[in-house]
Amino acid sequence: MTFPSSLRRAAITALALLAVIPLVASAPAAQQERVDGWTSDLEHWLAAAEREHYTYRGRSLPEPLLARADWLREEIPHLSDQRILMELERLAVSLGDGHTFVRPFASRVETTALPLRFYFFADGLFVIDAWQGFERWIGSRVLAIGNTDADTLLARLADYVSHDNAQNVRWSGPTFLRLTGTLEAIAEGIEPTRVPVRLRAPSSEETEVVFTPEREEPSSGTPTLAPSRVPGAPPPPLYLTDVATAFWFRALDEDTLYVQFNQVVNTPEETLEDFAARLGDEIAEREPQCLLIDVRHNNGGDGSILGPLMRTLREFERRPGEIVVLMGRNTFSAAQIFLALVDRDTAALFAGEPSSSRPNFVGEENRIELPWSGGSGGISNRYHETIPGDTREFIAPDLPLELSSADYFANRDPLLEMVLARPRKGETR
Repeated sequence: MTFPSSLRRAAITALALLAVIPLVASAPAAQQERVDGWTSDLEHWLAAAEREHYTYRGRSLPEPLLARADWLREEIPHLSDQRILMELERLAVSLGDGHTFVRPFASRVETTALPLRFYFFADGLFVIDAWQGFERWIGSRVLAIGNTDADTLLARLADYVSHDNAQNVRWSGPTFLRLTGTLEAIAEGIEPTRVPVRLRAPSSEETEVVFTPEREEPSSGTPTLAPSRVPGAPPPPLYLTDVATAFWFRALDEDTLYVQFNQVVNTPEETLEDFAARLGDEIAEREPQCLLIDVRHNNGGDGSILGPLMRTLREFERRPGEIVVLMGRNTFSAAQIFLALVDRDTAALFAGEPSSSRPNFVGEENRIELPWSGGSGGISNRYHETIPGDTREFIAPDLPLELSSADYFANRDPLLEMVLARPRKGETR
């Protein structure tokens, strides 16, 4: 007989409490409160996932998740608070989508992190930014953290980063990799206050530096590239000049109009519908042959407001004109809906890296609060099917290119260069 996972959890919890009753009197009260508190948060999250998740509501949660939850109940007394938050995130990962997550911050927890910011380029893991006092390591390649090499760290991150496909791990993984709780889970040879990092400097000199993780303030932002901070780098390329603005365009030449579409939102200054109309007016006046739409920084928003922009794109193709979409690992959620609509309704070419989601995906999220720790997260509650029956992991680029560290640190945009250098529709070279 198979019992619902909720009944199974209740039985396991009751047995666990019976098992520790003889020890309660001798256990420090604070430690017992901590164990009971984290256990209650675990049960609260499991119940919410079973009740609200699009795929599993009304069904038993997957056995691997339940087995890991059983392990976590037993290990709570032995794990740090930061590690427990990451183990709750690992349970969220087990539900199989990029919108179900547990944040690595909680009001009862002091989250600490390395004073470095990482990025996975085509040629490896590199330091792209650093806190004040550590800037000399910017531009260095990360060979290992503790005794664990960079390739192994990337592989292990897949268990601790909510994702629709592997690209999301490459996008969000470097942010998680800074966190002490993550490193406790995936790296050998580290301590909470002592993390050795083996680096190869731009001069090719290798060295091991021991860092002390420091307090990390909660952030609701998402990771995105900023212009190179290597000393002496030239001015930033076009795609890194104005990431904070939701949408804008610029003529590159008389035949090419570049559009940067960074968020699927209505801003206080302009709605997306008004922007689409303004873009349509610009197209009518300039009559460009090629429309480049850059969504490499677009991690989502409200997919329901995309209609006017799609009408502008379809009208542009009827002129006729060619559309090329520049995409990457940071293209997610409502921006993925945009990619799927473009793929379904236009003859556009796609260039760059695959996005971090599938054409059809489980998304949105119900917010969840962990009552004891003060942690938070989301549970996916809706299925987005833009292309009926499409089971692809991602929309593959027609013109593939992954950014290298050399191009990034030199503030070059090889993707835009490649797209501009190729023959246009109807041209021969």
